[in-house]
Amino acid sequence: MYEKIYVVPLDENSRPYAEWLGQSLSRKMGFRLQTGIVSRLPDEAYNANSNQYYAVPILSKLELLKGAEDEILLAVADEDLYIPSQNFVFGQSNSIGRTAIVSILRLKPEYYGLPDDEDLVRSRLLAAALHELGHLLGLRDCSNECVMRRIRNVNELDRRPGGFCPNCLMSLTIPTKVKI
Repeated sequence: MYEKIYVVPLDENSRPYAEWLGQSLSRKMGFRLQTGIVSRLPDEAYNANSNQYYAVPILSKLELLKGAEDEILLAVADEDLYIPSQNFVFGQSNSIGRTAIVSILRLKPEYYGLPDDEDLVRSRLLAAALHELGHLLGLRDCSNECVMRRIRNVNELDRRPGGFCPNCLMSLTIPTKVKI
């Protein structure tokens, strides 16, 4: 794949996850991991009524940090995210700006009153990140058993496969489609 990607932590709690995720995406997808971008969650994205961050303005701010249009920037935060049509999201992407954000907060078992499980958090984080990166690479939500399948809760995330289905893989590897 060989796309340049920055994986940027937006708070101290997400730093080790961002570092692990960058290495994992580099191995799994062939991304060329870049370093050097530092950021934090913008205050104006915070909604005190819901104690959440609105994902869209975060993506807009992240886009300003990129050095080139073809770079991908994936941010990781340990805060709750939302968009107006949903009371929370595990992640959100902007395919035009090639920016995405994933939140680890609801990926943690302890959020649901369960014991810590670092391996489970990392598995969930990788799945959420792959879904958002799929959008940045031109994929839409998929109805197959696929990492691009839309999910509504952490149980669905745990049941969703960790890879792309054949149709999505084909879309990732063939730059243009010809209708015959």
